[in-house]
Amino acid sequence: MIDGLMRGPIVAGLLVLAAGGADVALAGTPNTEAFLAACVADPVVTDEPGFAASGGKATPQLYCECIASKFKDKKISQADIDMMTKMHKDEITDEDAASYPALEELMAKNEGFEDECKASLGMPSSDDDDEEGPPINEEDIPQDE
Repeated sequence: MIDGLMRGPIVAGLLVLAAGGADVALAGTPNTEAFLAACVADPVVTDEPGFAASGGKATPQLYCECIASKFKDKKISQADIDMMTKMHKDEITDEDAASYPALEELMAKNEGFEDECKASLGMPSSDDDDEEGPPINEEDIPQDE
């Protein structure tokens, strides 16, 4: 009889532990859902001319998923992912910039992830975007008189 009375609380305790263990396992995995939503909705991303250059292979969704996978692969912290989410929402304040000591480093890492994803999707990288066209001929510059 004691066995029957103890079985319920033991089973309930095991279920609670099992559910708690699932939360702990998920806690180590960064959540990128908000990042994906912000990234895909960001006009800087959606208006990227590289999507057309990819021949239809790249979409904002694929591009943002690629970056999110880099966050997970490179074990980027949840705080960093949240800051990148704020960047895509254009919500980074001066206070955020001042209180986030590694913001410049994070932005550089993110640009590297973006370039890797652009390359894998057949898009031109950021370095290609910096090209300003042919050099200016000095003879074409008007002279001050």
